[in-house]
Amino acid sequence: MIARRHQSYDHLRAWGYTRVIYPGLHPQIYGGLGRRIMQLEEREHLPLDENRKQQWQDLRSLLRHAQESSPFYQRRFADANVRADEIRSFEDLATIPPLTRADLRHHLEDIYSRKYRRVDLKQSATGGTTDTPVAILRNSESIRWKNAVLLRLNAWAGFLPGDKVFYLWGALQDYSENPSLRWRLYDLYLMRQVWAPTSLLNEEILESYRQKINEFRPRIFYAYPTPLTLFCEYLRDSGRRYHRPQSVICTAEPLLVAQRTLIEKVLGCPVFEHYGSRDFGMIAAECEEHRGLHVNPAAAFVEFIPLQGAEEEGLHEILVTDLLNYGMPLIRYRINDCAMLGPERCPCGMGYPLIQSIAGRTTDNFLLPGGDVVPGISLTNRVIQVCPGLQKVQVIQNTLRDFHVRYVPGPDFTASDLDLLGSKLRVFFSEPLQWTFEEVAEIERERSGKTRFCISHVKNVRAGHGVSAMQDLK
Repeated sequence: MIARRHQSYDHLRAWGYTRVIYPGLHPQIYGGLGRRIMQLEEREHLPLDENRKQQWQDLRSLLRHAQESSPFYQRRFADANVRADEIRSFEDLATIPPLTRADLRHHLEDIYSRKYRRVDLKQSATGGTTDTPVAILRNSESIRWKNAVLLRLNAWAGFLPGDKVFYLWGALQDYSENPSLRWRLYDLYLMRQVWAPTSLLNEEILESYRQKINEFRPRIFYAYPTPLTLFCEYLRDSGRRYHRPQSVICTAEPLLVAQRTLIEKVLGCPVFEHYGSRDFGMIAAECEEHRGLHVNPAAAFVEFIPLQGAEEEGLHEILVTDLLNYGMPLIRYRINDCAMLGPERCPCGMGYPLIQSIAGRTTDNFLLPGGDVVPGISLTNRVIQVCPGLQKVQVIQNTLRDFHVRYVPGPDFTASDLDLLGSKLRVFFSEPLQWTFEEVAEIERERSGKTRFCISHVKNVRAGHGVSAMQDLK
């Protein structure tokens, strides 16, 4: 009876957040949220074949829109000798060349749809691993739908609107490092969320996070897998009491099998993997069966292109077409991630196709001479994003103090871009270190299919060994 009463209260609170609090506070990004979530839930119950049929209709609608209103796609379709109305199969679609980050960088003003006023489109940036982020534009309706998709995928992991959530996070644009008192009260008591930066981790910081979760008692952990693994190692080895959430959501980088095993053992709850990007929002997520990730056909049309010469047989490159963003169509976009395919159908019965796993943006941890650990994933939005003159960056640690940076210069590159990168790195890594820089023509994907932004050759700094390494240096 108590569990049932609590469950009823949880859903009542979620209803209030979905239909009153979120839309009332932020109508520009949550307008019509309740209706959108209901529509997404209805699609989950459709058969897989029916979902594919609707997805193909949505794709053709987007293609027609792009050809009618985007100068870039008018030229691209003409060069490929194809018309949107004539695309009736995967083979027809494949005649359109993939969209690249370089296309976005050089043709932004030609790609966006002329059915929208430029001033009405919201500008954001693509995600960054080795690649420096570039601008993308979105219409307001697509932003509202993307937030609805995120909340619906969260619900598969038991994360309902209004639940307390602990974010072990590293992207600077997602939180304020020095929030005002009013903002802290808004975050804590209304949004019911606490943020824990991952830019630098040591025993003192991890202990403060242990105390924070004990005081806040969040239902959900939402985290980068690598910093969360380090945190769980600390919790396990500290011998101190710690709060356990009801479920964990990991995203932003691939979740390794060893990481999942450790997190579930230490926290005593299931771990759910989400896959998405800043370019598209959430694309796929695990259900409670944990047999792979369900691709949301309402949000994206995903193609899987066999990757030749890969280390692992069956690896496919991912191309994504955003079915929600009509403001700036992204068609067959090369997202620089790969996937392993498996059975499409899941025992859960949901009518969304299933993929086995994602192989993509991976980073090592950097162990510093004083024993601090810098998770490489935290650099992606805090360092390279401020250096627009560089197309790609890769940071390599050879010894505790010696770091080597490989970079691909962009067309507008100047020496000041390199100076800026160096200064940002030196601020981010507070200890005195030796930095060298090397200009290269390209930073290639590895044969494993992964794109490695941060590489460490120092012993015991990969995910799952950082806290041990801290202790070894003491």
